[in-house]
Amino acid sequence: MNPQGSPSRPMARPAPGLVAGRSPAPTMPLDASASASASASASASASASPHVRLVTWDDHPAIGGQGVYVDELRRHLAVQGIQVSTVAGRGSAAVSYHAVTGRGHLDLSLQLAWQPGLLREGNPDVLHVSAGPGGIALLRRCDRPVVVTAHHTHRQSPGWQTVRAVAGAIEAVGYRRAARVAAVSPSTAAAVVAMGVSAEQVEVIPPGVRLRTPPRRVERHPLRMAFVGRLEPAKGPLDAVAAMTAVAELVPGAHGVVVGNGSQSAAVVRAAREGGGHVTVVGRLEDDELAVELARAAVVLVPSSFEGLGMVALEAMAAGAAVVGYDVDGLHDTVGRYGIVVPAGSVKALGDAVRSLLGDVDGAASMARAAAPAVRAEWSWERCAERFAAMYREVTRC
Repeated sequence: MNPQGSPSRPMARPAPGLVAGRSPAPTMPLDASASASASASASASASASPHVRLVTWDDHPAIGGQGVYVDELRRHLAVQGIQVSTVAGRGSAAVSYHAVTGRGHLDLSLQLAWQPGLLREGNPDVLHVSAGPGGIALLRRCDRPVVVTAHHTHRQSPGWQTVRAVAGAIEAVGYRRAARVAAVSPSTAAAVVAMGVSAEQVEVIPPGVRLRTPPRRVERHPLRMAFVGRLEPAKGPLDAVAAMTAVAELVPGAHGVVVGNGSQSAAVVRAAREGGGHVTVVGRLEDDELAVELARAAVVLVPSSFEGLGMVALEAMAAGAAVVGYDVDGLHDTVGRYGIVVPAGSVKALGDAVRSLLGDVDGAASMARAAAPAVRAEWSWERCAERFAAMYREVTRC
């Protein structure tokens, strides 16, 4: 994935009050009272290869994990013979939506409620929604099956309790209305069930991991540390800088690098500079150079305050790096099995774990060698697409 923040190319400025994209389609009903002819048409189109419409906020080129998820799933579903179309808030399949709340995913959710014809373009047999914090909430019933991917939930996320409660209640309605909910991890599945969704309705379908090949030969540096991700509070970049700085002050030759950008970019640069230059902030990198950084790093730090799964951790392990992360939902399911987790929020514990790995080169290399093939085998996009193809056919009876 390329979960480092906004792409370097800016989006076109929208007209006042309307976010850039295609003009919204005319309003069409999409509830239980929708026309019988539309339902009949949808049933008639259902076949061994159903038409799936992906509904997402992020899309290619991705700025986060949900965008990468949609991009990879779409590509691998095509191999399965599934017809796929997409409606998105940004990227290559972006549609126009009115800026109401200032939060793109919420505003697109509202637009889809007001103009559900956007969902029905091409007369899909099933809608597949990427949901959770930062994702889409379908706010009304649909006249065709809905599959929802729960990347993570408001119940798992930090923040104000009142906001979490309101957002979680809205989110729970969407999950309960879905024909199936596909959780990306056991932790997320448990959180969905805790919202009152039937356990029989929920299935864990792990996404794949994007495998990166550096464009040139790269030697792994046994004392190199890295943080890769959006420079946002939930990802913990300042904790990563503090931990890497502390380690570098104690381990001669150790050095850290931060890859990504975001709202905390300036604070991260300042913290790295004030830490004595032991950490270099390189900003957002293109995929090839990101692959180089993952191939160079001996240890990758993932100090997130919450994750649905932790795709950065999986990509780092697949690339052959050892990983240390906070023990939170999502990371517990991944790093907890193949890396090292430490108490969430403890920068000292994070630094101590990284220092122990740098001080035991053979042990760190052994951990990484064991993790890489296991991660590649378990988190496979081919297997993920196969399972979704079967799920689509089940809910559409194709």
